[in-house]
Amino acid sequence: MGWFDENHPMGEEALAREEEAMNDFLNMVERRYTDPIPANSTPMKRVERPESEWDETKWAKTRVGASILLAKGKAKDKFLLTDKDLLPLSYTKQANAQGYYVMKMYNKREVERRAWEKYGGPSGLKAALKDRANGVKPSPTKAAPKAKAATKKAKSSTSQKHSAKQAALGSSSSRAWA
Repeated sequence: MGWFDENHPMGEEALAREEEAMNDFLNMVERRYTDPIPANSTPMKRVERPESEWDETKWAKTRVGASILLAKGKAKDKFLLTDKDLLPLSYTKQANAQGYYVMKMYNKREVERRAWEKYGGPSGLKAALKDRANGVKPSPTKAAPKAKAATKKAKSSTSQKHSAKQAALGSSSSRAWA
């Protein structure tokens, strides 16, 4: 212990309270949360691409560090994931720079792995990112075209009067002024 620790103006009780507050803060930061998955949810949909490789043993090793955190918005944007895709992943809560909002911070390695599972490895994700950069949108699934029911369009009273007047006068390109 140094001179300042022995001669602290607030005494040892203040040091103990300060240390306890710091430990509480560190425990809060380190705490991992997981959102509950709804009972009626469907599993993540794979995005089929020619570049995709679904055999996980052939995937390259990740270059992302184990302790790198990524905000939810950035994770969705950078790895083309949805809220449903991120549900099973754990996250920590962290206040933003202004201190007003609490952000969900995901482990970047887990997010990358989840994106690989969705798009078919690193090459599939790379192709999806390239398509997004070029403005290509994924094609929707083609469903059977719906038959349109024959419905009579309801006309307002003014349009009925106008059509009756035109029928009585006949259709002509020139108008007669009365």
